[in-house]
Amino acid sequence: MQREVKQHLIYSTILFVIVFGMLFYQNTVNTETTNQLITLQSSLQETQTALEAEIATLQEKDASLETNVEGLSTSLEKKDEEIKLLTGEIADVRVQSAEQVQELEDSVSNLKLQNQDFSDVIDDVIPAVVSIRTDKSTGSGFIIDASEGIIVTNHHVISGARAAVVETSDGRKHGVSLVGSNSQADLAVIKITADGLTRIRFGDSDDVKVGEKVIAVGSPGGLDFSVTQGIVSNAMRRDKGRDLIQIDVPINPGNSGGPLINAAGRVIGVNTQKVEGFEGVGFALASNYVDEIVDEIREG
Repeated sequence: MQREVKQHLIYSTILFVIVFGMLFYQNTVNTETTNQLITLQSSLQETQTALEAEIATLQEKDASLETNVEGLSTSLEKKDEEIKLLTGEIADVRVQSAEQVQELEDSVSNLKLQNQDFSDVIDDVIPAVVSIRTDKSTGSGFIIDASEGIIVTNHHVISGARAAVVETSDGRKHGVSLVGSNSQADLAVIKITADGLTRIRFGDSDDVKVGEKVIAVGSPGGLDFSVTQGIVSNAMRRDKGRDLIQIDVPINPGNSGGPLINAAGRVIGVNTQKVEGFEGVGFALASNYVDEIVDEIREG
């Protein structure tokens, strides 16, 4: 009996020790976990505080940047307005400069028109002009192709003729063959065969100006290769489908078909007619129109 009591006491003691150990271990673990949780919470609190401070700093920087952007935008708008004003001023200056340049060019052009001198071009022009005599009439013409002997004149100069002769400025006389003519345009193209001929070139009749000095070269009244001077009265006139330049140069019998020459020595017209009963009112077929008709005649 005593032995059993003793064993029971031993077993109870052992059980107590085991239970106490387990309770102590659990308490120790809980304490460590609590301490870890406290440490982690403290660390999180510090991190949150640091993040909040960083966010506040970034917000301040963002507000400052936004203020700077607004200021820069305002500055750019002002600069844009200044650029627009300057652009407008530059455009005004350019317009004024263009107007001044145009006025200067007009003044120079008018001065040139008033002081044109044909002395340097007459010697070059005369060799290209010819006198034309037929059994019906007399007239003038001019050579446009020296190698082929091609001559331009008025249709009415050779119209109805059964015989014709062309005299060049060197006094030589040549037989004539007809290339073709256009009665409505009052233009004819004839041909001679000769060496040593001189040609003359067409000018641009679109550039002709009112008041421009011009000369007519021809054989008026049998006066071989004479020159008469005048001005352009009307730069361009349309009549019966023809482009005409009105001039105050006398157009007498023998002048018809001869060239109207500008100061550059170019043909700007073909002297064709005068208005009967009026002095100083004559007309020349515009060179651009003549050039077009002559090409048609030669081609076809």
